[in-house]
Amino acid sequence: MCDEEPRLRAADLERLAAERLKELQDRGETLHPVVSRSRKLAAHFWGSAWMKHLARCESGGLCLAPGRSLLRRGCVLDVRVTPGSIRALVSAERLYEIEIGIAPLDEERQETLRTMCSGRIASLLSLLDGTTDAALLEQLCDPNTGLLPEPADWHMSCTCPDWAEPCPHAAAAVYAVGCLIDADPSLLFTLRQVQPETLIAEPSTAAEDFDAGKLSATFGIDLDLE
Repeated sequence: MCDEEPRLRAADLERLAAERLKELQDRGETLHPVVSRSRKLAAHFWGSAWMKHLARCESGGLCLAPGRSLLRRGCVLDVRVTPGSIRALVSAERLYEIEIGIAPLDEERQETLRTMCSGRIASLLSLLDGTTDAALLEQLCDPNTGLLPEPADWHMSCTCPDWAEPCPHAAAAVYAVGCLIDADPSLLFTLRQVQPETLIAEPSTAAEDFDAGKLSATFGIDLDLE
């Protein structure tokens, strides 16, 4: 059974996380902590799609609730997303290192996506902010046809002794990635190793329509395209 309560009290978790974060930063470590205390954890289209997908996975038996608790208590001290990979540091009883691999979409699946999207996406911005064709977005969010990874696509490891997969620390990292995707949807495409530009019918037109300033304003991120 999935136990939603961390072993340490909430106040102790928060205190230890803050102390460890400061200690690491004082040692010169460059960290990317993620914390979200909001109920929904995401406010934009792709971040919300990620969170809803995790809720479906949890309904199917995947134990993720302890990860939400750790995220909300500031225990995710560092998260890094690279193509097909997530690395994280999560504070709990101790400081744990998490590595998560996600199987890439194979070429056949990517070709299916390109065919599915052909002529239906006006610009890169409309794809990233989730304002394109609603029926298409539903397909792109379907684990069987789109970008969101199924549980079988995850390969998780953690330095904790917990035998469960995912352990609470890996689950916290997965939720933290959803928060990062909410701020920068391109990270979902990075994670699945898909170039979003290839899903747009006319890449040259899409490049002309791509407004970095508008995207930055929409998601609150800085883009350096020089």
